Amino acid sequence: MIITKKLLTRLEGEVKIKFVWSEGKIKDAYISVPTFRNFEKILVGKPVLDATVINPRICGICGHAHLRATVEAIENALKNERKEVKLTEKAKKLRDITLLLEIIQNHIKWFYLNLMPEVVKLKSELSEKYFPVKGYMWREGLRVSNFATKAISIIAGQWPHNSYIVPGGITSDPLVSDIRNVESLVNQILKFFEKNISGIGINNYINLRGKNLIEEVKGDLGVFFKAAIDIGLDSAGRSYNRFLTGGFVEPCIIQGVKSNRVCKFDVKKVQEIEDYSYFSGNEKGYSWAKSVRYNSLPYETGPLARQLIAKNPRVLSLYKYFKDSVLVRVFARIDEILTFSLLVLQKLKEINLSERSWIEPEEDFNNFSGEGLGIVEAARGTLIHKVIVEKGKIKFYDIITPTVWNLGPRDNNHLGVAEKAIIGLDSEAIAYIVLRSFDVCSVCTSH
Repeated sequence: MIITKKLLTRLEGEVKIKFVWSEGKIKDAYISVPTFRNFEKILVGKPVLDATVINPRICGICGHAHLRATVEAIENALKNERKEVKLTEKAKKLRDITLLLEIIQNHIKWFYLNLMPEVVKLKSELSEKYFPVKGYMWREGLRVSNFATKAISIIAGQWPHNSYIVPGGITSDPLVSDIRNVESLVNQILKFFEKNISGIGINNYINLRGKNLIEEVKGDLGVFFKAAIDIGLDSAGRSYNRFLTGGFVEPCIIQGVKSNRVCKFDVKKVQEIEDYSYFSGNEKGYSWAKSVRYNSLPYETGPLARQLIAKNPRVLSLYKYFKDSVLVRVFARIDEILTFSLLVLQKLKEINLSERSWIEPEEDFNNFSGEGLGIVEAARGTLIHKVIVEKGKIKFYDIITPTVWNLGPRDNNHLGVAEKAIIGLDSEAIAYIVLRSFDVCSVCTSH
């Protein structure tokens, strides 16, 4: 038996991986998040609205999702105490738009900055184009992802770490010119998708299914498909084949839990386990992440889960052949760039700018007591915030991030989702790509 260890960088943060080898294959894998940041404890004792400024700092990529989950937890606490919270359709749509834009910018950065440089290491003839910093498409991916962050800034005032979502709505009141500027930026993303990612017309791409996707898609996604099949990513990376989505943005993000069939998501079935976390204080702990289980079982969250549960026909057609492999997991994330960009344009057209942006809740937050949950979809999957407020101060705060679902450690009965996906591989390089296919964010994991 051989044990190898590595610190994996060029992620959002870093992770440690320990492989246990037997007869040339990975017999066991331990994914460790080595840092601890303590946001949940920092929040205790703070005025409840301070969380809307503190929590966006949890992550530099999905801080906006943390803001929305924070505010929705506070709004849910108000509703649980029979306090009225009203949101206009304008506020709801703008919240959705900025959340979707944040997911879009993440996916573009992830594909060009984190995934493709690793894939081309195994296909050296492709390396120059995607080489970190020097590669043309590496730099283009970063440039185009900034269109989405600029669009967020137009609506929300800044990115990252904005606090424009507040209980009762939003603080911004965009003009017609602002909406047009956002539309223009999103259309530039769509042009990039058509020219560089898919390499074919959007209408042609939308109608492709199954193996025709792999055969007819060109561009950088086509490059990935060909490389993925050559190096075995069409079969590598399969995990439990169970999926979970807790957030909701109609019609592309739908709450649900899928194993053999899609069932209703019930947040009461979510549980955190500390047995193999450093939080347990025992010798079995090896990560600052906790284990998260749904109905006592590990579930994958993220784009693949979202698009299977939403019955995206393109993702379903590839999943039919390749199941929850790296190839399909990557494709689901890339397909969301197009799907969510089109949804943003639709929602922009539906906004009535004459509506109010904010309706003040009828509550004195200096004296409020209550308990609430905020559940949203971040770039990497389902994000849950839980708050308990007592006389205006935070008594308890708990955060379950997407990467805790996917990268969290084992429990006494099951490996973590990403750990399971690595078992049986005979290549460290492939194992690292499998791990990256979950879009690793140790910063959120170690919140």
